[in-house]
Amino acid sequence: MKSFLMGNLLNSVDTFVKNSTAVGKYFIILSSLILAGCSTHTFTDNSVSTYASAKKDYNPANGSIALATNLFSWNVNRMDKYDRKQQENAVFFALNNLKNGEVTRWYNGNTGAQGAVKMAMSYPQGSGYCRVIMSEIHYNNRNRDFVETACINAVDNSWRFVR
Repeated sequence: MKSFLMGNLLNSVDTFVKNSTAVGKYFIILSSLILAGCSTHTFTDNSVSTYASAKKDYNPANGSIALATNLFSWNVNRMDKYDRKQQENAVFFALNNLKNGEVTRWYNGNTGAQGAVKMAMSYPQGSGYCRVIMSEIHYNNRNRDFVETACINAVDNSWRFVR
């Protein structure tokens, strides 16, 4: 009888340990996914400075009128297509050609828009490297500064901007 009770007890302990281990594994997997989601960066092919508005202060969007006002203001203060292309060219020229501390500039005499991109620093990342650029845009009598990081994609040698 004593060995029967001991056998049942060992089976119960064994089952408890197996179930606890399974629950623990699921907990670890779930925790890892949640933490990985919090720590990962989003990569994009576009620089923020090429599509953002020159205005940096907006009203809190706590209603549809404020949202509509902000959208209108964003569109009014957004550079035209040609100026955005000038900024994009300057950003990629800086990433591909400039040494740390060097600056490239652009100017549109028709709109008065102008910008500058400075290569701030470079650092190794994985099998490639990342570069930090500082951009300044002057458009519609407004100045806006941007600091962005782009990393080279070793597979196709394209730049990916970290968000």
